[in-house]
Amino acid sequence: MKRVLILLLIPLFLAAKTDVYTHTDVGKVALTVTNFGMFGNGLRLVDPSTGEPLPSMEYPIGSRTEHLYRAGLWIGGISYEGETLVTTGVSDAPPSNNPGTEGFEFFPTEEYGDTVIEKSTLLTSSYYDPDAVSEQDFYATYYDYLKEVPHHTPLHLEVKQTTYCWSYSYTDDFVIVNFVVTNKGDGDITDLYFGIYAELATGNRDFWGDDFASTPYYQHKRLYFLDSLAMIYEKNDGFDTLAPYLAGVKFLGLEGVPAGSLSANFHWWTWKDMVGSVDDKVRYGLMSDTMRYPDVDDYYVATHGYPDPISLLSVGPVSRLHPGDSLSFTFAFVCGEDFDNLMVNASWAQKAYEMGYILPSPPPSPNLYVVPGSREVTLYFDDIPLDAVDPSTHCRDFEGFRIYRTENPVPSDSDWILLAQYDLTAADTLPGDTCYLDHSIGFNTGLPEKEDTGAYAGYFKFVDRGVRNGFTYYYAVTSYDVGDPSQGLESLESAKRLNMISVIPGTPPTSEDTVEIGVYPNPYRLRSLWDTGGERGRVIRFYNLPKRCRIYIFNLAGDLVKTIEHEDPYSGEESWNLITDRDQPIATGLYITVVKDLETGKVKKTKFAVIK
Repeated sequence: MKRVLILLLIPLFLAAKTDVYTHTDVGKVALTVTNFGMFGNGLRLVDPSTGEPLPSMEYPIGSRTEHLYRAGLWIGGISYEGETLVTTGVSDAPPSNNPGTEGFEFFPTEEYGDTVIEKSTLLTSSYYDPDAVSEQDFYATYYDYLKEVPHHTPLHLEVKQTTYCWSYSYTDDFVIVNFVVTNKGDGDITDLYFGIYAELATGNRDFWGDDFASTPYYQHKRLYFLDSLAMIYEKNDGFDTLAPYLAGVKFLGLEGVPAGSLSANFHWWTWKDMVGSVDDKVRYGLMSDTMRYPDVDDYYVATHGYPDPISLLSVGPVSRLHPGDSLSFTFAFVCGEDFDNLMVNASWAQKAYEMGYILPSPPPSPNLYVVPGSREVTLYFDDIPLDAVDPSTHCRDFEGFRIYRTENPVPSDSDWILLAQYDLTAADTLPGDTCYLDHSIGFNTGLPEKEDTGAYAGYFKFVDRGVRNGFTYYYAVTSYDVGDPSQGLESLESAKRLNMISVIPGTPPTSEDTVEIGVYPNPYRLRSLWDTGGERGRVIRFYNLPKRCRIYIFNLAGDLVKTIEHEDPYSGEESWNLITDRDQPIATGLYITVVKDLETGKVKKTKFAVIK
């Protein structure tokens, strides 16, 4: 069965400055977060700069496996005038994703700065803030009464939403979301319930294609509720062989209220049963209904047919919320590689919440810079990780660095090659360390040498030799600590993605008269090792170029077919995709390259052939 929603086929771009989407990218979960109570993006957002789809809730990050169509905050209660009201952050099959429209009943202010604000505990992050809680915090504020919405009577709520995520190996499979809801009205709200609406749906883009709505993608959901964990989770029924992972939503707690005094309720309905102007009494009835709905497992589908379920995890009741008073409650979006892994990750999400997010953490990855050379790459990285203090133990527990390389732009852990490991010796101590930690783990190599001259003087230095010119390589330098036996944790290592950087090795820039410019491959025959696919993915490379130069390419008739500007203080190479300035592929033939050094004015020439 196909879902016929034409809007799902149209790339959605951000139209209003107050309508903000972003997504987490520190851990393994790439979750779209907004400033109007919605999570996920309906699998319809694209990156305007590339045209590529943006993640809704992709896990593992880079895998192209999505787990969420849309989710949103629901809050219901009885107003002081006796009305039964529910404010929804999302609903079934709406005509748009725009805040302040029917079903999307939260809205930020129209202030220019009312957006999603990012903060980070990472010392090396451009978003570093000493008040941050996690490695990637997103802060947003929105309301249910600033804009008149069709078929909506507001409860007069302000919502302050904060998401937290980490790259640590034991916390990188979930995103925690805290809501602080304040009654901005004139009277009490009673019998209040809050919850997360979620259409969880697992599928891989390489299996279904990017246009999920035109496929049976939504017809393979299996939905479960774990009563003891207050957690909904979903998995594919096995039809999509590229999507073995699981994802769910878990309630973590309501501040100041014992978990046993609240009811966590699991409900689901068939998609589009909640479309349009569904009466708030119906929605509130679902939120407050304590009847446990059945799991949508293989047995249910075999005996009842497939319902295409939409889930709601609601919690309550809170007896009364006075004007000006607030509730602080927290959920988590949790993912896992399999069921056992999902359970471990859900347990750590709960622990993180109960520990107030004061977690054992590895030192941050260092700031990393790469300089290409001919058949080598030089890495420079700083010593900031040595000063990091673990927030759990209050110790400077840095132990060492690991240096990795891969040729995969979206690598899994197995794609990385460990090039080198450096660690402190048993005799080493860190300045200001009062914990006197044991640094005898590892190889006790000592730290790498430091550069003593030039722009990177004082930085650690590592040279990777034997790489191939013209190919793209990706590097990462991680930091790891001595571990925390009191928490049952082995040595923790920072995530490779935190400073992953790309580089193309090649000849260094030169203006020497005796050094000739060149082209490779020469001749270019049909394709080259450097091609990336398609007509515009062809690649030839010019080498031994000056730092600043202009490259002119002529055919034998003397017609100028391409002009390329080159400016790079570290690389004397430049690539070309064999597309002319008139946006046409070049023909088979012999071509003349003229390179003008923009600093000396000198000119050099060479030739190359193209055979298609």
